[in-house]
Amino acid sequence: MVIHEQQDGNAGAPCATGAMAPLTPSGASRRRIAGLAVSGVVMTVASSHAMASLVCISPSGALSGNLNSQSPNVVCEGRSPGYWKNHLLSWPAEVRSSDLFSRFFICHGPLASATCLQMLQGHKSDKHNVAMHIMATYLNVATGRTTFLTRQAVLDMWAQWEDNGSYTPALGVAPWSGKELTDYLSSTQS
Repeated sequence: MVIHEQQDGNAGAPCATGAMAPLTPSGASRRRIAGLAVSGVVMTVASSHAMASLVCISPSGALSGNLNSQSPNVVCEGRSPGYWKNHLLSWPAEVRSSDLFSRFFICHGPLASATCLQMLQGHKSDKHNVAMHIMATYLNVATGRTTFLTRQAVLDMWAQWEDNGSYTPALGVAPWSGKELTDYLSSTQS
């Protein structure tokens, strides 16, 4: 039988290979803290723009890492606002660049009179470029470049943002700021 020293503050207390000695209070505490740190890192990384190729999931799926996805044929070829403003012929027939943004998205103030193309070019009233990225995401969904979101999900994101100035991706989760919502949307675009 091989004897190893434990590393949780009980130096000299033998531990046989294959047998689990009970954790001391300080060892159990460290394990709980380590578990919290790991879950915090996962949550932070999941919403990071650096994870662009891995975020081809719904906002609530991004929070959980989409561990129980039932959609093996997910299409994740979303295009950026820059692509859509420069490729007008790629737009779906039901959305024209000259259509008002408010034809698709309920909005008030200066955004209500802006066109879809103006949204993609950037609008001074579009704080954090949420409307810009929502419009690109809508075009991505409408053209089948993004299948892990629906048109209704995109409309709901915007409605929540317009009403509250934030978006809550799942029940019981802290609302996302404009920057966090834009980061998520841009991570689904190439």
